[in-house]
Amino acid sequence: MKPDHYQRNHALAAEYVLGTLRGGARRRFETWMLESPRVRRQVWYWERRFQSLNRGIVERQPPAVVWRRIHARIGRRRPAARAWWWPVGSMLAASLVLALVLLWPSAPVSQQYVGVVQNSQAEPLWVLRTVTDNGHRRLSLKGVNVEAVDGKDFELWLLPRSGAAISVGLLPAGGGQRSTSLSERQLEVLRRSRALAVSLEPAGGSPTGQPTGPVLYQVRMITL
Repeated sequence: MKPDHYQRNHALAAEYVLGTLRGGARRRFETWMLESPRVRRQVWYWERRFQSLNRGIVERQPPAVVWRRIHARIGRRRPAARAWWWPVGSMLAASLVLALVLLWPSAPVSQQYVGVVQNSQAEPLWVLRTVTDNGHRRLSLKGVNVEAVDGKDFELWLLPRSGAAISVGLLPAGGGQRSTSLSERQLEVLRRSRALAVSLEPAGGSPTGQPTGPVLYQVRMITL
């Protein structure tokens, strides 16, 4: 892949959002997205273009036997790697954010960012919310519907408009909750890009300071 080949990059971004880019090419593209803000913008462009098609699709519940076969093939504990670019900016995601925030204890903040990480079935996995603690900004991370993976941890990354991904910390599994302090630089990146990603890393987090495992999900924060 050549980063300066705009038309080809645009086509790859469209294939990625549609789900037709698979295998090693898809994994390389996911890594490339973390390194290139321009490629991320191309993916976001196609997400918005295809969102109108999503609204026209009639939702159908698959038969129970289909889910049993899927679970038998991939296992219940394996995360769905193709779900991280689900269009969380849709009205469904926004409604879900508001509903979950209403159930969360309130905090005295002047400006609040909230996001929900979802799987391919639009089920919430984590709720992310900025809070103020004794004058310091923190990011509160609440697990909703995600199982732990043996020997692995889920790690959260900020995606700046330019430059490499920035680690925010590990995400809780199950119904756990944790919070992490946001530095001035992290807070500024969050204000500007509102974009975060989740990767699956070795226990304890990435040993390199950059994502080393598969990138599973992506979320864009909104302002309340």
